[in-house]
Amino acid sequence: MGIQTGNYLTPQRLNTRSVRARRTNTLSLSSGAVTAISFDAEDFDNSSMFAATSTIITLPIGGLWGFAAGGVFASNGTGLRRLLVDVNGSGTYPWIDSRSAVSGDNTAITLSDTHVAAAGDQLQLFAHQNSGGALNLLAGVRFSAWLIEF
Repeated sequence: MGIQTGNYLTPQRLNTRSVRARRTNTLSLSSGAVTAISFDAEDFDNSSMFAATSTIITLPIGGLWGFAAGGVFASNGTGLRRLLVDVNGSGTYPWIDSRSAVSGDNTAITLSDTHVAAAGDQLQLFAHQNSGGALNLLAGVRFSAWLIEF
């Protein structure tokens, strides 16, 4: 895949494919477990990239894709909180954002980057915490992807 050159705006370049999935309720996370986040709502999806109650966003065409995720963990002053993104079920998590727990306040994490994808690549968002006990990932977690260039 090469980035297109020139100052040409074509219908293909303007037809940005994008999706944003959202979780509408809390998710209890066991301490030390890496947990796939299931989503139950879509804010938009103009290329059928997400199926309701799924954990996966499927990128329909190859190209340079942007993605972003954000979530808030319930207040607890012990350990770390992480959001992790996996590609095609590899279990290697090439993108991770980690924050120390915040005592007396919720811990918010955002993560964004780009991925050079092949058609059919699947992105999946995971959460991890190690507080020593169960901890909630609060409602409102979002996971989105958008085509930058094909």
